Amino acid sequence: MIFIGLFFGIITIVISLNVYNHINSDKIEDYLKTINCKDFIYSKGSYKAFCEDKLLEVKNSFILDLKNNQILEIDYKNIKKLEEENENLHILTTNEDFKIQFKEKNDLEKFKEKLNSKIIGEK
Repeated sequence: MIFIGLFFGIITIVISLNVYNHINSDKIEDYLKTINCKDFIYSKGSYKAFCEDKLLEVKNSFILDLKNNQILEIDYKNIKKLEEENENLHILTTNEDFKIQFKEKNDLEKFKEKLNSKIIGEK
């Protein structure tokens, strides 16, 4: 009897966390659409979005705070060089360097191709 109660308790917690994560994902997607970021992908715990004049990376976490430091912004005009390392994309800008992580190499290549076209469009 104790094992059945424990099993249902664990199942309830897992389902609750999954629903909560889905609500956070919806909030992030709505935020990206609100600021006119039309094209985005989700990989390795964050949304990578292409906006009008900048690239955004929004981290998906248990406590979601879109107003503070969960958003990485990189202006296309400041990007100087892109480098691949395994499933990571290093973005070298005029001020600092950034590392964006991907789960699969295929996602990285698609993202880099789109980013290159945005950079060329800015110049």
